[in-house]
Amino acid sequence: MQDWAVKYQQNGLCRILGINKNKIIGIIILNMPNPLDKKDRHIPIPGILWMCGATLFFSISLTLVKFLQDLGLTAFQAVLFRQVLGMLIFLPAIIFSGEVKQLKTAVPFKHVTRSAFGFLGMCTGYYSLVLINVADSVALQFTLPIFTMFCAVWLLKEKIYSHRIIATLIGFVGVLIIVRPGFADINFGIFLAIASAATHAVSDTYARYLARYDKLKIIMFYNFVFTIPFALIPAIIWWTPVSADILPYLFCFGIAGISAQFCLTRSFSLADASLVSPILFFRLPVVAVIGWIAFDQKSEVWTWVGAVIIILATTWMARKETKRP
Repeated sequence: MQDWAVKYQQNGLCRILGINKNKIIGIIILNMPNPLDKKDRHIPIPGILWMCGATLFFSISLTLVKFLQDLGLTAFQAVLFRQVLGMLIFLPAIIFSGEVKQLKTAVPFKHVTRSAFGFLGMCTGYYSLVLINVADSVALQFTLPIFTMFCAVWLLKEKIYSHRIIATLIGFVGVLIIVRPGFADINFGIFLAIASAATHAVSDTYARYLARYDKLKIIMFYNFVFTIPFALIPAIIWWTPVSADILPYLFCFGIAGISAQFCLTRSFSLADASLVSPILFFRLPVVAVIGWIAFDQKSEVWTWVGAVIIILATTWMARKETKRP
């Protein structure tokens, strides 16, 4: 008789109806646990602390990539090194856990599309740091939730609600205050920062779509697999020599980026997104202080005014979403 059936019957999960020649001829499932019945955990303090860690590591990552690009590294090389390091850390964990056979996916083209937009988001965001202040780039990328709303309507067929439209218009006002067209010189880095938010929004929305078919590990794995060749080709074309002196900084940049993603994922697994997501807005004062100390960059008051308006718009939209039936 099968050992598993005896064990399940002892634990009250099933009942064996009959046995013929040491073979089970009938079984009733009684109390098999249903994973869908498991409620999401909400442990606020650890969730907040993990998100604070994500904020710190994101800020360190942006500062290091700015520093590396000032030393001659291209944005394509930065993306390539980050993804390769992530793969070197992630792949052994998959192999040793015996989950290689579970890496099959029914939607490979969707993974390619998500990786392509994620690659564009990283490249445009990194290169914007060369052209404008780190704080300005971060402030403009606070528009990501607004772009994500439009992408959800486009890709996930979600409905458009009035509070989303209002938040978008208010957020656009915040962007105009930061950019101040007609009153300040328009730098190409501004458009790159906004493009980074838009392409990251598409990538994030595709991740939500892929979650319908694949587990998180599979989504992360294919993101590394497809982003590396996307970055490799332009990195080779516009390759600049990498001296041994910057390798420690390059390694720290990769670790900071991976740590930020880990802290972010861990935070969302412990607490409600509506509680912990606004903490990411604290990247602005953190990178502003780091930019001032490391690069002698001073943020104008309009950057802070526009950022506050964008933050209020996106936070209000998030709060309305949690109350929507």
